[in-house]
Amino acid sequence: MPVLRFKTDADVVKFAKKFLDEHVERFRKDIAICLRPDVNRSHAYFPALITCIAFAELLSRLHAGKLKGDGLKNLKDYAYNFMDRTVYDSDRLEILYEMFRHKVAHLALPYAVFDTKTKRPGHLRRLITWTVQASGPKPAIEIKPVTSPSPRQVLRSATPWPVYYDHRAFVRIGSLARDIRKSVPRYLRHLKADKSAIDRFKSCMNDFFPR
Repeated sequence: MPVLRFKTDADVVKFAKKFLDEHVERFRKDIAICLRPDVNRSHAYFPALITCIAFAELLSRLHAGKLKGDGLKNLKDYAYNFMDRTVYDSDRLEILYEMFRHKVAHLALPYAVFDTKTKRPGHLRRLITWTVQASGPKPAIEIKPVTSPSPRQVLRSATPWPVYYDHRAFVRIGSLARDIRKSVPRYLRHLKADKSAIDRFKSCMNDFFPR
């Protein structure tokens, strides 16, 4: 690959496009592999979801200008500026991030039921289980209360005692991945027009590529 040096802000924008084009193509391939059924017609939905969150988090940190920090705050800010605000609102993003981004989720799977009381003091308590799908109706993220009887007991997972849920989060990988990809050109247009955004991107590159 060529070395694209930064001499002007225009050089930074040119590099950013090349950098993100490569990441988008890698992201597209990874998602396609995860959603391709195996011989048993099973899919790697959860790795696809983690890949989506990781790529969205990278984009949000480039926009913020630092590769470390408050990941959820950065993600909310990026989504507010470059994604559909009616879908990626604060509530959905908090549930998505807190349910699927925590350390146990990366090592194995999310908790069978996510108790919002433990993560969001002062908010209405919800006991949320989850369903990850390859596709489905929009929006990409939807949180629905369960119908009667409510709450319902978790029956498909082994539990040491009765565990109940009263909401279900649906995450549609195809729509989520597509929405993240569509945000990239919007971010690049912003980068081209905003000197401070260029400086923040450059700051991230100093950490991303050691000298």
